[in-house]
Amino acid sequence: MKINKDSPLPLYYQVKELLKKEIHINKIKVGEMIPSERELSDMFDISRPTVRQAINDLVNEGVLKRKKGLGTFVSQPKINQRFLENLTSFKDEMEEKGLPNSTKLLDIKDVDCNDHINKIFHEKYNKFVYIERLRYVKKSPVVIVSTYIPKELAPDLLKEDLTNFSLYEILQKTYHLNIKNAKRIMEAINASSQEAIWLNIEPNAAVMLIKTIAYLDNQMPFEYTIARYRGDFSSFTVNTSI
Repeated sequence: MKINKDSPLPLYYQVKELLKKEIHINKIKVGEMIPSERELSDMFDISRPTVRQAINDLVNEGVLKRKKGLGTFVSQPKINQRFLENLTSFKDEMEEKGLPNSTKLLDIKDVDCNDHINKIFHEKYNKFVYIERLRYVKKSPVVIVSTYIPKELAPDLLKEDLTNFSLYEILQKTYHLNIKNAKRIMEAINASSQEAIWLNIEPNAAVMLIKTIAYLDNQMPFEYTIARYRGDFSSFTVNTSI
C-alpha cells in the first residue's frame, strides 16, 4: 500500500481509501485486525493523528470496529433490507440478494391467548401456534423471529417444514390465506442475555426490534411477529414521497 504525498488529496483520505480497497478485495478479511496506528504510521511515513483520522472515518462508516484492549477489526458488511416497506419473507429477500441463508427452529408449540395477543387479534381466537426461529446469513445469526399465528387459520402448522420453507409460502399455498398488508413498529433495544447468546453478540448490545401485525385481504390480522435484528448486520431502507 502506497500513498502519494504530492497529491492534492488529503493524506488521511488516501489512507482511508487504501484500507477500504484492501478490505474490498478481501486482502484484509471480515473479522481480521488491521495494523495498529503505529504500524500504519510507519508503513506510510505519516503522523499517527493522520492515521487516526482515517481509522475514525472508517469506524464511523461501519467499515471498522474497535474492540477495547484488542485493536481495530474489519466489520461484517451490513445487509440492506427493504423489510419495512415490503411484505417479503426473510428467506425470499436474502435469496433475491444472492445471500445463502438458513433457519434454525428454536421452538414451535400451541399456546393459549393472553391479554396482549387478544387485543391484537380483536378477541377473535383462543389458540395460537407460537414459532421461534433463528435466521442465518452466510452461517452467521442475524435475527430472532417470534411469531403468533391463530391455530384456526393454520390447524396443522406444527407439522409443516419451517426450516426449509418460508412461513408466508406455507400460509399462502397450504392454507390459502390471501396476505394483503402489514403494520410495522421499529425501536432500538438492548439484547437480553439469551438473545445475545443466540445472536453471538455481547450482552446488552444494541438490536433492532421490529413488531409486525400482518393482515389478510379482509383486513383481519393473521400474524403477530417480534423480530430482533443484530444492529451490526442490518440496515433498513424505506422509500417515501411527497
